[in-house]
Amino acid sequence: MKIVFPDRLDFDDAAKEKIQKFGITTYNDTPTDEAVIIERIHGAELITANFIEISRSIIDATPSLKFIISSAVGYNHIDYKYAAAKGISVLNCPTQNAEAVAEYAIALMFTLTRKIVEANADLRSGGWNGLDMLGSELSRKRLGLVGYGQIGKLIERKVTGFNMDINHVNSSASTHELDSLLESSDIICLCLALNESTRHIIDQRRLRLLQSHALLINVARGPIIDQEALLKALKKKAFRGAGLDVYENEPASGVVPPDILELANLPNVVATPHIAYNTEETIARLGEELFKNIESCLHGSPLNVVNN
Repeated sequence: MKIVFPDRLDFDDAAKEKIQKFGITTYNDTPTDEAVIIERIHGAELITANFIEISRSIIDATPSLKFIISSAVGYNHIDYKYAAAKGISVLNCPTQNAEAVAEYAIALMFTLTRKIVEANADLRSGGWNGLDMLGSELSRKRLGLVGYGQIGKLIERKVTGFNMDINHVNSSASTHELDSLLESSDIICLCLALNESTRHIIDQRRLRLLQSHALLINVARGPIIDQEALLKALKKKAFRGAGLDVYENEPASGVVPPDILELANLPNVVATPHIAYNTEETIARLGEELFKNIESCLHGSPLNVVNN
């Protein structure tokens, strides 16, 4: 079976040794041109998709395709419904990043509440203005988890010792239940999957429900939030601030779109370039999960198929 990793994919040496026995063609960059992607995967039966999008036109141009593996939990960068219609199985790697993302969500909580970024920038510029860096404690704060899958449950478990009041809504929650959670929470953490029903689930109306002192954290997917509405709300200081690791129009290359840059430069925002998943341990788990997924495809019994 011809296997191609058409864009950069990082995993540890132990996994590389196991995976390379499959004779995979790999690349160390992230192409943005569909023609380049099509050229790279020509004749492939199995491909991965890390940061690239696998569109209908790419699928149509590669009639040999049988399997597409998303190297993440999410798979919205792949037209998985069209792939299913063409008889192509789309797999994901559902467990490798949960610990890392849960820890990162908590790191953003501390960074925002204790003004760590501002204090660091002030000190680096020669200031010593600790008295002006008035923070707040997580203890006795209400944490609202929007999404209660692996990551949401891990966050809940990890913050239990902080003496927080933790509430959550999951995919079956009603409009009223979600609205009530947003209205009553001091910190809202988005950790739900992106799909047709959750795209822009945090819109202009729901942003207005947040308390003036509330913090909003997104470690899910960028399009969960209406980014334009978010930018307007943060500029108006409608609520205290946001910790963002994901965005609506994330670039494949290192060139940051103006709207993301504008968000990142707001004084009430801590913004990072989609790194919540990126740990040594995640890379090791990803390699193992990729190996198992590839092996299952070769044996004709693919694991973790998301488009049955």
